[in-house]
Amino acid sequence: MKAIRMKNKSKMLLGRTAFVAVVLTPTGACAQPVGQGTPVKQETAATAASVSLSTYQARHARKLLAADTDSDGKVSRAEFLAAGKGGKADPAKRFAKLDANGDGTLDKAEIDAMLSRRFKRLDTNGDGLLSADERAAAHARKGKDAGDGSES
Repeated sequence: MKAIRMKNKSKMLLGRTAFVAVVLTPTGACAQPVGQGTPVKQETAATAASVSLSTYQARHARKLLAADTDSDGKVSRAEFLAAGKGGKADPAKRFAKLDANGDGTLDKAEIDAMLSRRFKRLDTNGDGLLSADERAAAHARKGKDAGDGSES
C-alpha cells in the first residue's frame, strides 16, 4: 500500500512539474530573435541602473538628517559639526555654505536645493538621471580631490 502511495505521489509531482514547464516556457511565436529586444525593455534596463533626482535627494537627505539628534527635522550647526568630524573638509565652512538663509539650521528645503544643484552638476549628459558611469566618475573625482566634500 505504501509503495502505491509513493508511486502516485511521484506521478503527481511529475505531472505538476511538466505543467509548470509548459506554462512558464515561452513559445516560438512569442520569442524574438536575439538582439531584437524592444526599446522599452532596453530603456527599462538602463533606467534601473540610473538614479532620478527625487531618489538622489531622498537618499542623501536621509544621510544628512541622520545628524538630527533632537529629531526636530532640521540639522543645527552643532549637530552638523558633531556628525562631520571624520570628513576631509572643514565642517564649519561646509555648514555655512549650505545654510542658505543663515538661520543656523539646515532644513529640508535647503538640503533639497543643495542636492538638486549637486545632481545637476553630476548629471553630465543632462538626461535627468545619474547613470552608474556618472556616479563612478563623481566618486573617482571625489577621491582625487582633497575637496570640500560637496561631490557625490
